[in-house]
Amino acid sequence: MALMSRLYPRGPVNLGDRVRELPSDGSVPNFPEWQWLHTPGHSVGHVSLFRERDRTMIAGDAFVTTKQESLFAALTQRPELHGPPAYYTTNWDDARESVRKLAALRPAAVGTGHGKPIAGAEVVDMLDLLARDFDTIARPEHGIYVDRPAA
Repeated sequence: MALMSRLYPRGPVNLGDRVRELPSDGSVPNFPEWQWLHTPGHSVGHVSLFRERDRTMIAGDAFVTTKQESLFAALTQRPELHGPPAYYTTNWDDARESVRKLAALRPAAVGTGHGKPIAGAEVVDMLDLLARDFDTIARPEHGIYVDRPAA
């Protein structure tokens, strides 16, 4: 996956009027029970969504439920918690703090940008482990943004 990243678009995409700024109060337009949380790291403007009523979280790529850098894991989709995709995470310190913020919400079910949704008691334990040992589990040993964030 890292080798393929050279083929990914590098410039901005003009979405025109299809994108609007989220309300500063954390609400999500047209989804009154949901709140958005700024969870930078994978990207500067990354957000995750959370619904308190049933503790459901949409984490985007703040963390994922498959090891996206592994072709085998991506094909088998065996549910397991990992940090954000290493081939395009621009600030590992922010990513670690975002995972800690999301773990503190104690979600009962999570959906992510890569991998299958996971629900059940083990979600909290898995997310706590990832938050506690993020630098060992998620942060790669080398790469362009490992030691310094994207400028």
